[in-house]
Amino acid sequence: MTLSIERADRRMGLASDRTVYSSKRNRPLLLYGRLLDDSRPSHGLTATNPDYFLFADNTAATRYSPSRSAIPVVMVREYRDRTAVITGAASGLGRALARELTIRKCNVALIDIDSSGLGEMKEELAQLGAVVTGHCVDIGSEQALQRVAAEIGSAHGTVHLVINNAAVSASASFANTSAAEFERIIRVNFFGVVYGCRAFLPFLQKQAGGQILNVASCFAWLGYPGKTAYASSKGALRCFSESLRLELANSGVGVTLLYPGPLHTSLVRNGISDSEQRRKCEEQFLMSRGLPLERVVRRCLDELLTNPSRIVIGLDYRLLDALTRLSPRLAGRAMEFVAARVGF
Repeated sequence: MTLSIERADRRMGLASDRTVYSSKRNRPLLLYGRLLDDSRPSHGLTATNPDYFLFADNTAATRYSPSRSAIPVVMVREYRDRTAVITGAASGLGRALARELTIRKCNVALIDIDSSGLGEMKEELAQLGAVVTGHCVDIGSEQALQRVAAEIGSAHGTVHLVINNAAVSASASFANTSAAEFERIIRVNFFGVVYGCRAFLPFLQKQAGGQILNVASCFAWLGYPGKTAYASSKGALRCFSESLRLELANSGVGVTLLYPGPLHTSLVRNGISDSEQRRKCEEQFLMSRGLPLERVVRRCLDELLTNPSRIVIGLDYRLLDALTRLSPRLAGRAMEFVAARVGF
């Protein structure tokens, strides 16, 4: 398949001197007058995929998201010399994302409620040569987050990427979850994302190519015993993110949901649980099935360059995603079986 200059201009907003050729077969891709080898990886993308366009300056653009969204998106992406805001950045997935972004020469603003972990992370990343700022705040407070957004704007000038990662884990039945605990989970896991988007969206809308990444979970797809509060928060997050993506489709700001697969981090250990036995079983499950954080964040940041509607990582999540789509009833039975077997 060959795209004419006019068609490329019309669908991607490219200048007329950028001729783009692409094919579903192993044919070369010509960009900026250069011939790129189909077999050469760049950010995990290949020239054989007609939806991806790789530029000579190591940026990427896409006509449509990998999920075949019906909405065409005009995006050009790179991380070098950009500024990213990451919540929950002192540990786990947030820490790994911040480190990988810094390696890719991206400046970062770290947000976490853990002041000591935040300070350690800030010192570690500053040694890599990036501009790093740390901000200790509870994302469940909209007023506090608005204040931090102003601080980040003053320190960095602008924001290009917002990663809403901070969350509270909960492994407790509904009957054993107090109203205060339930409210805290919803406030952090859902409203923390809403507040983050509201605080930083004005920065993203000032320039082309702004991006929001919201970290979800397989519990956003279907329920699970002992995850009533947590699944509720992630289900709300999913619907919010999908709706916001549609609202911002023509604004130059992309919204992506990340389903990172099982991860062995401190999230469960520091979360809410109605029994130590349940917590221990979940920790053991994540220890045995957890994906390497470094691989997850590299895959995530590679795919994020193309503004997909969602990123699903890991065989466990992909199989569950497919089963949920094909047969929700069978997927529910599968979750019942898993819950009985793993003990949480």
